[in-house]
Amino acid sequence: MAKPFDATLNALIDLRPGDWADGFARLVGIPPGPSVVLDTDLATTLQADKLFRIDGIRPSLLHLELEADPRTGIPRDLMRYNTLIDHQHSLPVVSVLILLRPKALASDQTGIYQRHDVNGGLIAEFHYRVEKVWERSVDFWLGSGLSLSPLSMLTDEASLKLEDALDRFKNSLRDNRIEESVAKVLLGSSYVLCGLRYEKARVAETYRRLNMLMEESTTYQAILEEGHSKGLTQGLSQGLNQGRCDGLRSVILRQGTKRFGPPPAVTAKELQSRTDMGQLELLVERILDAGGWDDLFAGA
Repeated sequence: MAKPFDATLNALIDLRPGDWADGFARLVGIPPGPSVVLDTDLATTLQADKLFRIDGIRPSLLHLELEADPRTGIPRDLMRYNTLIDHQHSLPVVSVLILLRPKALASDQTGIYQRHDVNGGLIAEFHYRVEKVWERSVDFWLGSGLSLSPLSMLTDEASLKLEDALDRFKNSLRDNRIEESVAKVLLGSSYVLCGLRYEKARVAETYRRLNMLMEESTTYQAILEEGHSKGLTQGLSQGLNQGRCDGLRSVILRQGTKRFGPPPAVTAKELQSRTDMGQLELLVERILDAGGWDDLFAGA
């Protein structure tokens, strides 16, 4: 994953891992069944992004790698991951390379990786799935599972009419009648992920207009009302900002706890006191580089 965004993506996957397992299992033809998240540590210095066991009529393993930036050599890495996973679990493994934006596509990402000997003879041929998020429709990702729905904002269709895509995303959250805490994470995650494809000014303007799109949403009205009750907002626009900040704080808390353990009380209080969206986005970016909670907040 790309460092500025992998914490957000991890938070989305951790929110409802079954959505990712079921959605991508369907795409690659793995028989449906209950899914279990597996350890991704494959060797001392080697870790895959996400790994699921799918216990359908033919138990299989689903390996997901997410990329936002172009890098040659990924197919070779995928083959190595796939081989180690097979060795550890002795089940069929399907590897899926999920490309989050057109910029991420490198010349060697064809779905097939071949190894040859010194004379050009074929030693091994490895097949993997390439999933280009932007080539799917908005409705495809909205219908693939709640935790996958923010990917709808990264599609080519969304890039043409970003406000329309955001409206449809909002409607899907309303129609699913999701709880407030999940709404906050999804809203904050979609805002961060939009930075993969769009200029910051366009994202900010589009999300500012979300206050008008949410007038019929009782779920988000509750979020806005909560912001008012805390004295943090003076109108719908400020309430929306509160919702986005709540989503970013949820990402930081979820990923930080996974890396460093539960935060001390003083740290948790410090996080809740942060209301500047730019500061919260910076903390999201710093999670993977920080050595602990104190280091995360140092200078931020």
